[in-house]
Amino acid sequence: MKQTKYICFFLLSLFGLEFCRYPIAKQDILESDTLFLESTNPKTKECNEEGIRFTKTIQLDSAAATWDNCILSNPNEVAVHLNRLRFYYLLDEYEILKQKVTRESPSRSSVTYQTILKELDLRLRIEEKVILLDALSRVKGWELYAYEELANYYLQVGNFPFAEGYFNQILEVVPFHENALYGMADIQVHKGNWYSLLDYAKSLEVSAKKNKDYHFYFLKGNYELGRYELALKWAESASPNEKSEIHFLELWRDTLLVLKDNPKWDSLLPYYRKAKEKGYSVPESVFFPTLSKEGKDVRKAVRTGRS
Repeated sequence: MKQTKYICFFLLSLFGLEFCRYPIAKQDILESDTLFLESTNPKTKECNEEGIRFTKTIQLDSAAATWDNCILSNPNEVAVHLNRLRFYYLLDEYEILKQKVTRESPSRSSVTYQTILKELDLRLRIEEKVILLDALSRVKGWELYAYEELANYYLQVGNFPFAEGYFNQILEVVPFHENALYGMADIQVHKGNWYSLLDYAKSLEVSAKKNKDYHFYFLKGNYELGRYELALKWAESASPNEKSEIHFLELWRDTLLVLKDNPKWDSLLPYYRKAKEKGYSVPESVFFPTLSKEGKDVRKAVRTGRS
């Protein structure tokens, strides 16, 4: 133990506090990273270059102070904000960055921060964007925007508990928030919570203004609960746009297969053809199993599993 203390003291005298605080792995990452940006603004060029130099030479306290001072003097310089974010991201010091953003408290109408978020998207720095959004969720005016962006991100990557948490935070503030209700309905589909799915579908039926394509949720929930006649009614009442979605068509078809010995496909054919125009490649004789002899076994299997 004493030997370790002496070694650390020796290293402190040679390289400074940061060398002992951060492992060698972090030093390698910082030295080799290529995503720090140059600034073309004459006012920030010098301090930005200094921040990069301190970062690359692992003078981390000096680097942190330089990034902060550069932003303080030039709060609208996007490149410097992106570099400071990159600095803390590489060090896994997320909370420090979040505290700084919270203290700076950017306005919701800030063009600078809107540009920062767009740049992170364009540069595919998605994990950094998530960190920044988490920070902005603590800033007045940004909450709902940040919650929704984070919820959609976690929904997209399949982290349903996190997505559900953020959608619920939105619904606590705006109980009939359309996008949050759609998000929660999608999560119920993934989780197989059919009664909850129907509850969210009912809320969407009342509140949906922009997107009226909520019939699939009624179709899915009722189908899975064995309410096939009701499911069919929801299928038939959907919009042409929703009917041409392949997941909708498949479930509509399966509902008819359960209900009828020899279902007629006339009502589905126009939407199946629209789906094919969009690139769907399954042949008609396969998609509609009763059109071929081989498909009879498929029909029987569907009906047996649902009877």
